[in-house]
Amino acid sequence: MKRGFAAGLVVAGTLGAVFVAPSAASADIIVQATCSRTVRVASDNLWSASPVALPSTGSTASSTSCGMAQGANSSAVLLLQRSLKYCYGKNIALDQDFGPATKSALIAAQQAEGITADGVYGPQTRDALRWYLDGYCDEAGYPITVV
Repeated sequence: MKRGFAAGLVVAGTLGAVFVAPSAASADIIVQATCSRTVRVASDNLWSASPVALPSTGSTASSTSCGMAQGANSSAVLLLQRSLKYCYGKNIALDQDFGPATKSALIAAQQAEGITADGVYGPQTRDALRWYLDGYCDEAGYPITVV
């Protein structure tokens, strides 16, 4: 299921870049800023009033349109790893290092959500994944908006 975000493309700047194919239907490559931090966003999940943390480049709506791939190392990677471990049952280290195990776990989660399974984190993956928050996983299908 899809989530709605009020987010736009962030063009790579001083934070580095990751190359992400936007969809299987398009051969165009988008250059996106690398996710290096996290931002808290509100979920429309009726079971929780707590905000969900998402990988980002800053604290604005557009800051969640970022990418990560193998080789990244940041708090954003740790956030992704927590969701892969606790929401998808992947036995990976929570070490902030986007290595082969994190890539493999992300591919499995992408497959489970029915999206392009390339092991690269970008907006399509952000919208499809369940996110871990305070002991539970935000279920797919609840719109998320920046607080």
